[in-house]
Amino acid sequence: MKKQNVSDDKMMKLLGVSDLAKRWNYTKQGVHQKIKQDKNFPKPIALINNKILVFLEEDIASYEKTRKELSDASYKHWHTHIRWQYME
Repeated sequence: MKKQNVSDDKMMKLLGVSDLAKRWNYTKQGVHQKIKQDKNFPKPIALINNKILVFLEEDIASYEKTRKELSDASYKHWHTHIRWQYME
């Protein structure tokens, strides 16, 4: 019997909270806070061992396109520190 190869296009790429923390230069606590506070955060596709959230990379990539602070360090600093000074 011949082994069937699955192309890379069809393989789901999964990310956990630790992966997101590294990807965005956040703490794991910061990622969890974002998940709780942002109603538009992608829904996890699985919960492993009743504690590990798993997300599809394509869902995260779509989400990142709407959240400049996740990919732009200067904007992240403004978004998390400076912008609040103007709101007081």
